[in-house]
Amino acid sequence: MTRVNLVFLIRSRENSNCPICEHLLNVIGSRKRGIIEDDGTKRMLVIRRLRCERCNCIHHELPGEIVPYKRYSSEAIEKSICGTNDEACEFCTIRSWKIWFCLLEEYFEATLEAIKVLYINYTELQNEISLLQPLKGRRNKSDGWLKRLVRTIVNSNRWVHTRSAFS
Repeated sequence: MTRVNLVFLIRSRENSNCPICEHLLNVIGSRKRGIIEDDGTKRMLVIRRLRCERCNCIHHELPGEIVPYKRYSSEAIEKSICGTNDEACEFCTIRSWKIWFCLLEEYFEATLEAIKVLYINYTELQNEISLLQPLKGRRNKSDGWLKRLVRTIVNSNRWVHTRSAFS
């Protein structure tokens, strides 16, 4: 039986900019977000809600262990994709993660290349992307690559989401 042990407040120390218009974001509140670790334990995170001063879009701070629209931590998903942890959850969930990653792997690679070209003068970002590429080689090692991949792509506002076109 798993239970929520602790509640963690997530707060960034840096100023946040809107990924759409790059204007300053203001804190407007917070929300709870549950996450399941690779050993099955549940944690509750309190993440901040931010609103852009210019375009009024609402964003949420994304800690490294969260993959958008997934209930499990990035470490649990990464280990399951790599095949190093098949006890984290049910077989069908692991299979759906592997299918999800296979379907988006080409998009992730192309996005990393585009970001590399777009931000050619940012050495730190270039080094981060170089560590991630090629993704096919990363799939066999569980060393935090999914966390870095998600952060890079989400921060560049290129994360494919699953929202309906009619909502």
